[in-house]
Amino acid sequence: MRQTKTLIVGMVAAVALPFAAFADGDKSSYDKAAAGERYEITGADTSDRSLTDAEIRDIIAQAGAPDANTDVRYMGGSQTAIETTLCCENLDEQIETRTEIEETTTYVDVVSRRDIIQPVKRTLIQPIERRILQGSVEDVTEDMRYEENRLPVIIERDEVPTLVENYIPQVTVENTEEITETYYDVITERDVIQPIERTTVVPVQRRIVRPVTETITNETRYETVRAPLDRRAQPIPETIETLTEDVTTVTEEQITETIVPYVRTRNVYQPLTRTTIQPIERQILRGTTETITEDTRYEEERLPLIVETDVAPDLLETIIPQVTERTVLEVEDVYIDQVTRNIIQPVVVTTIQPVENVLVNERTETITNDTRYEEEILSGIVEDVSVPDTVVNYIPQVTEDYVEERSETYFEAVTQRDIYQPVVRTIIQPIEYRRVNAVKETVTNATRYETVRASLVVLNVGAPCNCN
Repeated sequence: MRQTKTLIVGMVAAVALPFAAFADGDKSSYDKAAAGERYEITGADTSDRSLTDAEIRDIIAQAGAPDANTDVRYMGGSQTAIETTLCCENLDEQIETRTEIEETTTYVDVVSRRDIIQPVKRTLIQPIERRILQGSVEDVTEDMRYEENRLPVIIERDEVPTLVENYIPQVTVENTEEITETYYDVITERDVIQPIERTTVVPVQRRIVRPVTETITNETRYETVRAPLDRRAQPIPETIETLTEDVTTVTEEQITETIVPYVRTRNVYQPLTRTTIQPIERQILRGTTETITEDTRYEEERLPLIVETDVAPDLLETIIPQVTERTVLEVEDVYIDQVTRNIIQPVVVTTIQPVENVLVNERTETITNDTRYEEEILSGIVEDVSVPDTVVNYIPQVTEDYVEERSETYFEAVTQRDIYQPVVRTIIQPIEYRRVNAVKETVTNATRYETVRASLVVLNVGAPCNCN
């Protein structure tokens, strides 16, 4: 068993941070409302590790905060360490020895049986006489026939267009003005009293060192040692041969064609001339225009009010600040762990004995010889056909003639109307003149809260790392 010890020494140093501050507002601006929010004090006023007066004065001096109205608040803190320092590390190895047998099997291919296939291709020839019909078409034309068809009279009447009314206004305009004068108050001077409560917050962090011991078991480390190979073989058998014939029969046809003629279709054409007469009467529009004058219409239009306002002078403000100051120390505890680590390292050493078993893998081999061809002619076959009846088609040949008989008539309708509308319009324009009335006021503003936060001040509590 091996043991290893490592010594690591950690140190904690005090950190001095520069002063940084911010405020919720400034002293010279005024936005008619209280600036920021009042700082609410949190935490406890007592602690088991209370600060002394000397420590409080030193913290205020480092932060540059005012020393009047000082309030110390203890914010507590989490027990979880924010930093971990490794001091000592002890290593303990635990060794375990094992033996494993690694057995493998190897196969040797040996042909123990051989099948020989003899392909035979046999061809049968079948002579066939096939008789084929060859049809023809015959055309026959009959004498010409004549017909006449007279259609009903069609009247084509012009569409009467939509009546167009032209509205023609005759406007007379009269303009008048209505003038009024008003006064409005304007604040030209304001005295503002601004109460200010300024709070300086100094964050203080106490870094407390505490010793911690932990034991860690690492993952097992495996080591392997291989022994010499042990080989074991099997005897090889003799080969057995077998012969098999594979016969394939193919039948081929030798076809001879004979033509048999016959009349398949007879087309009978029937010519016809048909004349269609269409009488058409067209009715044509003659448009007229009429003029109408309506009664006089009186209208009154009132325009939007025009307001002419005198320019108000600029507002003069005087701000008087009243400042109250206080200082708050926010003390927070944080922990730093100094760790002493004991490491257990398990080690497993394995010895592997390889064993190889050589086995015979018997297989069957198939061999195909060259194909042997054979041929045989069969007795002849005659395929006869039956002649179908002749198909007669009657095909009419019609010639269509279209003739129009046209005539014209006239009719009257009113298509346009002009309407004259006399209008008398009166336009009234109201005007208002607004004058300035200067006013002076005094205002007491709401309290303005300002918070100034200093940079963090660090205090170190505890002894440095010590390993034996």
